[in-house]
Amino acid sequence: MTTLSLGSIHGFAAGFTRGPLAARSLDPDAAGRALAKALGAPDAEVVRLTQVHGRRILPFEAPARKRGYAVLGVADAIMTCQPNVLLAVASADCVPIVLADPATGWIAAVHAGWRGTAGRVLDAALDALAARGVRPEDLRAAFGPSISRGRYEVGPEVVAALREAYRNVALPEIAIRPGNEDRSTVDVAAFNVAALRARGITAERTAALNLCTHATPDLPSWRRDGAATGRILTGIVRLTG
Repeated sequence: MTTLSLGSIHGFAAGFTRGPLAARSLDPDAAGRALAKALGAPDAEVVRLTQVHGRRILPFEAPARKRGYAVLGVADAIMTCQPNVLLAVASADCVPIVLADPATGWIAAVHAGWRGTAGRVLDAALDALAARGVRPEDLRAAFGPSISRGRYEVGPEVVAALREAYRNVALPEIAIRPGNEDRSTVDVAAFNVAALRARGITAERTAALNLCTHATPDLPSWRRDGAATGRILTGIVRLTG
């Protein structure tokens, strides 16, 4: 398990599974429990989603059950202000993002593959948080591991969908590079970073490990290993006490 930096804020913890804790054979509940324990919340309720590469976000507003486990519904982002609830998303090349607001206590976990990124799933999460009083200037964001641009070659239809979705957003040059023939290499995480910047969430309040799933042997990668690969769980919890 590796922790994710949320800056200098206290009372929150985030991280992701790797190695044996991300193996395909591991029960998702066991992975979630191990992640909760490693983050200092062994009794937390672990809440996950049935992910579909969309832009729907679901709130979890019930009080936490001690050592509970729940699949909340079909969505690709989840949010709560309840303490002792570990929000977790699964990935194997897609971009996992966690958000925390120390002012209100709201947290969120987002799963952003290229389809979800083209659908602006992160913006949907930010909109849902804003509707609950979260201000962009208070948010902290952290990115878990995902496939790097150099290992992610896609067709023109993917590039067209992403360019159209972000036509009014300033993108860094590294987001898309020419590949072989009509292919391009794409940095999906860079699109999501650009979405944060467009909402006023600065680099000082954004953390990323820049860890490539495809290039890191103990991380699952769909592109590298196919359907037999495992899943990373990336989660965030608001601690108690």
